[in-house]
Amino acid sequence: MLELEREILMELEFRVTAPSGYRFLQRYRKLNPVVDDDEVFFYAQFVLEISLLEASFLKFKPSQLAAAALILSAKQLKKTDCWTKEVEELTSYTAADLSEVIKEVRLFCHEINPKFISILKYKFSKPEYKKVANHEFKF
Repeated sequence: MLELEREILMELEFRVTAPSGYRFLQRYRKLNPVVDDDEVFFYAQFVLEISLLEASFLKFKPSQLAAAALILSAKQLKKTDCWTKEVEELTSYTAADLSEVIKEVRLFCHEINPKFISILKYKFSKPEYKKVANHEFKF
């Protein structure tokens, strides 16, 4: 049994981890020229990292959380809906498919105690992250 496991791992070149929400966020950024913008990307990353603090979000796929973070970020900073028909076709997620995760992430961001995200706020308040943590959650 162990020998078979070793063979499988060797064949997979030990790549057995699942992609994180961050990797999906990077992919979605490339798919959508509307949000190919550092500020939108970093704000979405900030929202995505906040979502990691809530265990109930484990019911969602990392790809769904990344999509929700990007949609909320674009709505707040660009005042636009970035989830176009083209993006829907490429991701196989419709806006309706994402409505629950968007709603829950939005609610969590509004309700979270600022003390719990002080480190994230510090990180995303730096110039290299375009100081996105200085924005209030108005999505």
